[in-house]
Amino acid sequence: MDVSTFGHGGGAAVRPGFHGSARAMFPVVFKGLALTLLTLGVYRFWYVTQVRRFLWENSELDGDAFEYTGRGVELFIGFLIAVAALVPFYTALFLLGLATGPIGAVLLQYGSTVGLFFLAQYALFRARRYRLTRTIWRGVRFQQSGSGWAYAGRSLGWGIVTLLTLGLAYPWMRTSLERYKMTNTWFGDQKGEFSATAGQLFKRGILLWLVAILVLGLAVASLGLLAAASGEAAPAEAAGHPFAAGGAIGLSLIMLVLILPLLQAIEYRWWANGCSIGHATVGCDLGLFAFFKVYLGYAGILLLFGLGIAVLVVAAALIAGSGTESLSPELAGAGQVALMASAAAFYFVVGLIFAALWQLFVVRPIWRKSLESVEIRGLAALMANQSTEPPANAFGEGVADALDFGGF
Repeated sequence: MDVSTFGHGGGAAVRPGFHGSARAMFPVVFKGLALTLLTLGVYRFWYVTQVRRFLWENSELDGDAFEYTGRGVELFIGFLIAVAALVPFYTALFLLGLATGPIGAVLLQYGSTVGLFFLAQYALFRARRYRLTRTIWRGVRFQQSGSGWAYAGRSLGWGIVTLLTLGLAYPWMRTSLERYKMTNTWFGDQKGEFSATAGQLFKRGILLWLVAILVLGLAVASLGLLAAASGEAAPAEAAGHPFAAGGAIGLSLIMLVLILPLLQAIEYRWWANGCSIGHATVGCDLGLFAFFKVYLGYAGILLLFGLGIAVLVVAAALIAGSGTESLSPELAGAGQVALMASAAAFYFVVGLIFAALWQLFVVRPIWRKSLESVEIRGLAALMANQSTEPPANAFGEGVADALDFGGF
């Protein structure tokens, strides 16, 4: 859909902007990650809140910035409540597994997987409600109505259908879920709608689906042939089969990694063009390779950074090896301990840098590209009274954290 043809709202189109540079975001990310690691993860809730606040407060629409009023303590308390609720669930699963024997344990494993998927979808819907109610523009708060249980049931049903159709039903699943979320989204007293269709997403993504199925099919076929050949081949010939199998799997993963950013861009443009709130409608002109370029740039940064680390590791190993030859066994042992401690600190710092680079050069650019690729018409009609609904609690967000789901 061309941006010039979208929408039914009148008035000039307004394009949002984002002003958060990598330099400005670096102190937020570095401090947050460092404190998260030093506190063994406890500071994560405050760190996530600070990143969200940075992203939203550097996003502006029609000259006014957004506000994010969430607090880390809310997420932390919600997480503790969620953990307290999940501990009995996991305990019951463990006891049932012991009581039902091997076959029952297998059935219980599949059942628990379905149950956790259902609970995760409930958590994601409630977490979205929390984030919306903490997001404000021009003094008006976003809201979300609807039932988390209804959304989870819809997600589970469509998930099963999508799995049985090898992903072919995915556009219909996404359409159903996004329509449920948007029709339960409010800006003040203005209600959201979703007009995009599954057919539109199917036509735009069918080629990528075919490529993904072909890649996965070739990988499975290669593994099957290698397994069959390894049983017939001589031991010397069979020794090379694991490397060939690994190559087949690696190639498949590379192809899928290349496909995912393209699918992400297709889905975002399709989704944005279908969103509206009140009489305000959205058009999106995001390019197919917009996200691909972001990930490619990040891969280049990691490659250069990785080469530098490799050089440092080799140099440190050579220095450590040459420096301990003339030492006594006691001093050499102490040197090895110091070397191990230095290596642990080194990996700590490297992990911190990798996580910081992801936030700075993937999360931030994708947020900027997503925001700046849309135009909004009918913005004047969006001015509504402040919603009287109270902000949501962080319990749903806590469940998402406890299950290791989340987002910005």
